[in-house]
Amino acid sequence: MMSEIDKNFVKRAFNTSAKTYDQHTSLQKSTITELLDHINPEDFSISRALDIGTGTGNLTAGLIQRFPKAKIYGCDLAGSMLVEARRKTGGKGIFSTADAELLPYKENSFELVVSSFTFQWLNDWSRAINEIKKVLKPGGTFAFSVFGAKTFFELRQSFIKACAETGYSAGEPLKLSTSKNSIMESLVSAGFVTPVIRSYSVVEEYDSVRALIKSIRGMGAKNASNKRNRTPGVRTTLMKMFNIYEKNFGKNNKIAASFEIIAGRAQII
Repeated sequence: MMSEIDKNFVKRAFNTSAKTYDQHTSLQKSTITELLDHINPEDFSISRALDIGTGTGNLTAGLIQRFPKAKIYGCDLAGSMLVEARRKTGGKGIFSTADAELLPYKENSFELVVSSFTFQWLNDWSRAINEIKKVLKPGGTFAFSVFGAKTFFELRQSFIKACAETGYSAGEPLKLSTSKNSIMESLVSAGFVTPVIRSYSVVEEYDSVRALIKSIRGMGAKNASNKRNRTPGVRTTLMKMFNIYEKNFGKNNKIAASFEIIAGRAQII
């Protein structure tokens, strides 16, 4: 079962990390490049496109470059992220503070909707997918990438073991339930056709668990579970977690961190 996401916490976390986000997101940037490589101007006739969860505007900027005659919109829950996106796109994007589960756009507004690493922060995929269906024109395309359930499994397993060894039970690690099958089911149920989805893993190396945690915080991807650890007793357990992580997943003075990437596209008829 997926942890229940505290959306207000997500908003605060990404507002706080807007200035540091790009320093910690090389993986996200490379995945955005892959997503854009599958959106060739020769294959699309676009007058309007929407980037949901635009963040600091990397994907939005790529769309503006590929479709210079189109109007490119971006929305994000965190207003501070949009400040960075406006700066990055030189005023060429059209941005709004908005929730992916309640889009402020008219029906049949866009030929293309994209989203990169946003939907793992949603409690209800079905609502968001139906919002995308609403704003897409017939024949429109939804292209996306998200973090899957196996992301940070080393961190999660180390914390669970540390809790067992210290007797700590006042919180839970964030557990994502996003999977290739669940995404496929959401898209098909909403009426999308010909979904093409792939899942793959990327392992990144960090100097230490502390460096990993610093990077996670820098990109705003904090534990947003409603049952996250908030009590003083968690510190002892976290120290134990660091030791367990480095013992079980460390090698040559580095630690490994896994990311599951799920990427795909689908059309609405």
